[in-house]
Amino acid sequence: MDGFMKVVRDLTLLAARIVAGVVLVAHGWHRWQVAGLETQVELLRDAGLPAVSGLAVLTILFEVVGGTLLVFGLGTPLIGLGMVAMNVATILTTKAGNGFYQFTNGWEYNLVLAALGLLLLAFGSGRLGLDPLFRRPPRDAENLIGEGP
Repeated sequence: MDGFMKVVRDLTLLAARIVAGVVLVAHGWHRWQVAGLETQVELLRDAGLPAVSGLAVLTILFEVVGGTLLVFGLGTPLIGLGMVAMNVATILTTKAGNGFYQFTNGWEYNLVLAALGLLLLAFGSGRLGLDPLFRRPPRDAENLIGEGP
């Protein structure tokens, strides 16, 4: 049964990564190619944030590049942390006063994305991502202490 649960976990993390990655890329692409960078700059300026031009570019880059990396399972915990930070910041700066529900421009959607980012931060890409290829194998406790006398 333990092997079955590992497969379920890996498939679940794969689905979560792909969904989050596609959503990030779609949002970043929309900001960049459809709405335009200036629209993103105005949204950030209206929220009273500093350095809005740089922040707009960083947001778009994070969404497009980070979303693409998520689909492949590269840098998953770091991108998950970015998702948490970006969505909590969005809630606090632009959505908090709008109520909970998405149809009133509320923060429910951002809360779901932050929770998804937290999941990816905590559990990584799973065995079906590329992250495991870049991890060092764990050391034995004996190796940490050193060799014998």
